[in-house]
Formats: sequence, structure tokens, C-alpha cells
Amino acid sequence: MSFIPRIYIDPQEFEALSIGNDYAISAATAHYLGTVLRLKPLEQVVLFNERDGEWSCQINHIAKNKGTIEPVKQLRLPIIPLGPTLVFAPLKRDATDLAIRMATELGVKTIQPVKTLRTNTPKIKEERFRSITIEAAEQSNRITIPEIKPIISLFDFCSTWQKNRTLWVAVERCAEYRISPNTTQNYGGNDGILIGPEGGFDPNEIKNLLLYDFVQPLSLGNLILKAETAIVAGLSLFAQHVRA
Repeated sequence: MSFIPRIYIDPQEFEALSIGNDYAISAATAHYLGTVLRLKPLEQVVLFNERDGEWSCQINHIAKNKGTIEPVKQLRLPIIPLGPTLVFAPLKRDATDLAIRMATELGVKTIQPVKTLRTNTPKIKEERFRSITIEAAEQSNRITIPEIKPIISLFDFCSTWQKNRTLWVAVERCAEYRISPNTTQNYGGNDGILIGPEGGFDPNEIKNLLLYDFVQPLSLGNLILKAETAIVAGLSLFAQHVRA
């Protein structure tokens, strides 16, 4: 092969990686490496996760649903992830999938879906979200996987938010609410950003959100952005604080 595949391995799948040991991989991983990618023994693969960091490994055995790998060299040490929390109202399926993928590529630490008055999708599939984050992490060269939180109502979420962390709320048409958005651009790596649903927040939601001391209104410009576009625009403000 002309490239070395990069694969996320769940830390629960086996013990911590170390040079000289042989590790059995799961049936799903063996199928992907052997059947989908058609890798053979002695070929290389890069494995990574948040516990072990990133390793160059050699395939010692591969079959239809089983195989073993041997770590050869540690490429990157594990890190403590640093990045914002994305709080957003789930969108239609394709738009939500795109938002999850882009948020992962932009280094979010946590993804928190919330239900607002105008949320179109009140339920989520956490395992589907996780699959998307893993695929995005493999492609974007990040080591960690964002934590996916269960969906919760917007103001139940606000009641649990740590008061020493700023929650930036993207507000469309700030002038209509007589809001002056924060322009200091003092975005912290432990902050959160809240993006509303398709159609925006209900006006009463905006008023109630602004009652919290930890909430800061954020303008993403004069144009009306689609929710998935707003997620990218908002998260780009945190780029310098990402370590994922």
C-alpha cells in the first residue's frame, strides 16, 4: 500500500501498548484491516487512542475476523485534551453528521446536544455520533475523541454549567435584542459555545440565557448563517486553544 492507515483503538479493547508485545485486535478491526484494506502480515498500521497516544505497529497475523499487532514505535505521547465544549441543538440527520465531523476536526473536547424550543430532532444516537467522531479523528490526525454527552434540555444544561467557565452564545441580530456582543476575543480553552437550532433561538430563550452571569453573547457577523456553518465559524475562534 502507498499509505499507512491510521486507526482508533478503544482503550478497553486491550491493555496499554508497549514495544515487544503482541496484541489481539477485535473482530471488527481485523475485518477492516484484512478485508476492507486488504493488509497482509508485516505491513504497517498506526494505532492511537487517548490513553496510549499514537503508535506505529506491525501486523503479525490477520484473518477474516481476528488478528494480532505488535507495537514498533511510539509516535506521539498521550495528551490531556484541551478544547471547547460545543453545545448545539441537533439538526436534520445530514446536517448533524456534518456538524459532528467538523467539530471533531476543529478540536472540540466535548459535544453536548441540547433541546430548545425550536429543536427539530429531540433524540440523538450517541453511538452514531461516536462513530463519526472516530472517523473524523482518524482523518484529521487528532489523538483524542470528543466526549458525547446525552441530550438534555437547554436550561437543564445551563443549571449544570460550571460558573467559572464562559458560555459564548451565538446570537443572530444582536441589535434587535439591544445586545452588545463581546468583542474582546478572550476565548478560553475551557469555554463553551452554544449554537442555536435551525430558525434560531426563541426570543424568550435569549432573554433567559442572558440572565446567567457566565453567558456572553457572541456575534458571528451580519449575515444569517446556517447552524452547521455557525458551528464552524464559532469554533474557529478557539483554534489557538485546541490540543487534541
